[in-house]
Amino acid sequence: MMPSQIKAIHQAFVTGQHDPVAWLDQLTDKIRQVQEQTNAFIHLDIERARMTAEASWRRYRNAISLSVLDGVLIGLKDLFETANMPTTAGSKILQDYRPHHDAVIVSQLRELGANLDLGKLNLHEFAFGPTSTSSFYGSVRHPLDGSKMAGGSSGGSAVAVATELMPLALGTDTGGSVRIPAALCGIIGLKPTYDRISRQGVIPLSWTLDHVGPMARDIEDIALFLDLIFPEERFQEHMMAPCSSLNILVPSGTLGRAVDQDLQHRFELALERLSMLPGVHIDTSPLPELERIRAAQLVIIGAEAANYHWKWLQERPLDYQEDVRERLISRASYLAVQYIEGLRARQELQVMYQQILDRYDVMILPTVPIYPPDLTTQEVPGYDGQPIDVRNLLVWMTSPFNLLGLPALTMPVGHNDQGFAASAQIVGNYDQEGKLLQVAKMWQDVLSA
Repeated sequence: MMPSQIKAIHQAFVTGQHDPVAWLDQLTDKIRQVQEQTNAFIHLDIERARMTAEASWRRYRNAISLSVLDGVLIGLKDLFETANMPTTAGSKILQDYRPHHDAVIVSQLRELGANLDLGKLNLHEFAFGPTSTSSFYGSVRHPLDGSKMAGGSSGGSAVAVATELMPLALGTDTGGSVRIPAALCGIIGLKPTYDRISRQGVIPLSWTLDHVGPMARDIEDIALFLDLIFPEERFQEHMMAPCSSLNILVPSGTLGRAVDQDLQHRFELALERLSMLPGVHIDTSPLPELERIRAAQLVIIGAEAANYHWKWLQERPLDYQEDVRERLISRASYLAVQYIEGLRARQELQVMYQQILDRYDVMILPTVPIYPPDLTTQEVPGYDGQPIDVRNLLVWMTSPFNLLGLPALTMPVGHNDQGFAASAQIVGNYDQEGKLLQVAKMWQDVLSA
């Protein structure tokens, strides 16, 4: 397992081997290069970030640093409201929006000394898509190959972490929008249990399904972030605790099987390595009510998104990106009875899946069924070989866990010959993020041995 990048940076600041200002100055050329290659940022303000770094460096010189995050660059998807920077949601509609307050999680990170002022990261407009190719500010491009998708909707956040501009960034996840770009860019992404991290001050897509989650290059930094936000829960201790037995459920059917055969092969090889550890037991079984889950998810996200955007749809429809506008308009026709039935189904299904995961420690499956598609791809071959909308395929394995509200973590478990990651998704019971981190660490350790 990689050591914590955040702890290493902090230690360098404490000992004087480095300082927040010099670190940022050293990154400046790379930041501009990555921006030119990937379009990861919507708003970029190196000078403001430098002023914040100077304040942090003064604290270090006076031995009064605020936390291990003091002076560390942390990225924000441009859905998080920031009082000192624009918040556009990737849309022309909000290009002039200047919030008066920070989002709650932004305020928490500022109190810990994190440098959030480098800018705001690009995304699929209003987070309504898994490709990050529909933004008023241009598509986010994959850091390994600019002709490929970085995934979405938190594409800029994933790219900023994958290119080592920063050790951690925040995204939102309504149908997979943290996990999909993290998987396509080969990093770690966590969608915590629903409502774990405050959504106050985060522009919504669907308040019933939205989750806030971190992305990082190593598991330890995810655990460290959670410990700073929830200091009483000791996630790093959970991650490092020995595990004498581990019961895993691998879904059968298309939910547990990638379309791309190379990706599926690498997932199976990695799972086999995990299964060889003492005490690991794997069951394979179909998951119940998947069609009902997908139907409820579609109605809830559609009805809530259409409700939030209703006024703008009437007054400024042409200011939306075409695919987002079409999806919002088509979802506006849902009936109240359909929406209420979706909410009722969600409650029943959550009880059902809690009972399933009471019998297992975790569920494991691929995160996405394909490697990064070309930027212009609209359809790809599906499980039956017939064309399927690439957006629907990308969320196939992630979106059920938004409706269920279960915590889910994605991690790379292999790479193909072109360097693109094959990623796995670890799903746990409610509030069991510590178990996900523990399993992810075990798995990463055995894969790197």
